[in-house]
Amino acid sequence: MNCHKEPEFQIRDIPSLRGYIAIVTGGNSGIGYETTLQLALKGARVYIASRSSDRVNTAISEMRRNSPDLDLHFLKLDLQDLQSIKNTAADFMSRENRLDLLINNAGIMASPWQLTKDGFEVQWQTCFLSHHALTMSLMPLLVAAAQTSGRMDRVRIVNVASDMAFRMGPETINYQDPNLTDATGQLAPWRRYGHCKQASIIAAKAITERYQPLGVTAYSLHPGLIKSGLQSHSNNIFGAMTRVAMKVGPTSTPLEGSMNSLFCATTSKAYEHAGRYYVPVQKLDDRANKWLDDPQAVGRLWDLASKQLKEHGFVFADLPRYYA
Repeated sequence: MNCHKEPEFQIRDIPSLRGYIAIVTGGNSGIGYETTLQLALKGARVYIASRSSDRVNTAISEMRRNSPDLDLHFLKLDLQDLQSIKNTAADFMSRENRLDLLINNAGIMASPWQLTKDGFEVQWQTCFLSHHALTMSLMPLLVAAAQTSGRMDRVRIVNVASDMAFRMGPETINYQDPNLTDATGQLAPWRRYGHCKQASIIAAKAITERYQPLGVTAYSLHPGLIKSGLQSHSNNIFGAMTRVAMKVGPTSTPLEGSMNSLFCATTSKAYEHAGRYYVPVQKLDDRANKWLDDPQAVGRLWDLASKQLKEHGFVFADLPRYYA
């Protein structure tokens, strides 16, 4: 881990985002709520992508209580349904012709074994595959924003990952069985959680390699140990231990947990290390380099995700090296 001491990133370090358009998945609660609020307070128009319009509208009302002019909108999204991803992208494209920031924040943690209607393990699809599908579906708008802004460092994709990628995930992505059907025992849900978060980390590097020449970069991060609703899914020994640790050990508030997302999304310092993995706050974590510096690992993850999505009807146009 890079332990070089730098001034810690603060909310005041976020530049003006007036004119920016952003999407935050799961932006109605937890660190997503705080990420949404801070982006909006800095002037961005923010779409909160979620299944529940009621919950999003409640969150928007709360955010506007002290700042009634915040530019906030609901965007329907169900990460456990790939058809919903197509619908979400089409809906957004009917409203906007550009996208500056995409914060892939929503997720579930250590959920019991379940397959989605699309046939994928529920954590793999929710935390990784659907977010990758959304990212690639919206890539033309991200590239458009980069090209029209005239700035190569403006447009960002942020994948909220987890330290569990290292603590519980396998050594490498299981390309033959990404659902990890052979994982057994009470820790199996955590192994699958770590596995999908590992994929999110690698995907950020793969996207940066392909799209940085067009002005789009991606980042992955660990938000810290946050008190949030995610722990409610952790109905096993490790989950119980996590809840106990959160009661007796140092934990972060949702606002503190959002700081890494905000740092990666808005600062020039993050752009200097595009594609890399950050731990709180603004610290590069070298543990991820075993994947990020391995062209085969990055390429195989990209190919796996592309194959899985192609089998479900996704067709992503090959953008030219320099967008016209």
